Amino acid sequence: MLEARIAQLEDKLRNASVIDEKKLDAGVVSVGSKVRVKDQKSGQSVLFHIVGSAEADPSENKLSNESPVGSALIGHKRGDVVTVQVPRGPSRKLKITKIDA
Repeated sequence: MLEARIAQLEDKLRNASVIDEKKLDAGVVSVGSKVRVKDQKSGQSVLFHIVGSAEADPSENKLSNESPVGSALIGHKRGDVVTVQVPRGPSRKLKITKIDA
């Protein structure tokens, strides 16, 4: 059991990469971006920080790039309306209103 956990952590370290926030394109959502979106149905605006899966913490609005919302936002630009399939309930349409690197 312990060896399996060690192997898993070593694999994560081998595949890890440091993201230089200065080199991020603020015009496109990527890992490291802070994205403000507006729910098209409710009108609610939320700021998400797109992070890697190890850093994800939904209670702090840090979304994994592998989560339904995070993966749907990756690669999109300000003004885009993104349809997000969520695990429970109908899909949501989120409009990207601001992107900060």
